[in-house]
Amino acid sequence: MATMILLPNATGLFNFNWIAVGETNHHQCLDDDNDGTSYSKCNDDAVTMIIEYYDPDDVTPVNGGVAEAEIDFDETVSVRFISSGKAVHRTNPSLVDIEYEGLSGITAESCSYDAHRTNYETINGTAHTTYDGSNPWTYARLEGLELKCTKDGTVEVYLSYLAIEVTYTATVSAVTDNATFFGANF
Repeated sequence: MATMILLPNATGLFNFNWIAVGETNHHQCLDDDNDGTSYSKCNDDAVTMIIEYYDPDDVTPVNGGVAEAEIDFDETVSVRFISSGKAVHRTNPSLVDIEYEGLSGITAESCSYDAHRTNYETINGTAHTTYDGSNPWTYARLEGLELKCTKDGTVEVYLSYLAIEVTYTATVSAVTDNATFFGANF
């Protein structure tokens, strides 16, 4: 199985109660897991922030660009979010609901970030093999993905990282091309 990481590339609609710290925009705060260097924070209940992601064929620091022909859609393709955050309360956790914006059939997942003054907690979402509860992922559905974060409760949260992980089987031609590229014949 191969894996690609889709990083944030734009900030969609967001409530002003989400505050970017260390960067100008929220998507910049969430594109690397650098803990306290940059993060998006919020302590108001029921306010949202939408983050937009690079497409699979875009080249980023963690993704060399994966063309549609390189993914075997006859095999299972799964998608999940990867997050890092913390509650800044002395004892209480902070809750954030994370969901795929515009996709029906995938419900929001409630993430409970533990209370800790210095350590960030990694929470990975559920791997989804369908985009709507019954239909498998297609390349078109992997393009233009967005995640919506909704603050749940008033315990302040710091989110430092929010990416999308796509796990797939590479096509035979993609494996052959890489073998040739690296000078080996597998």
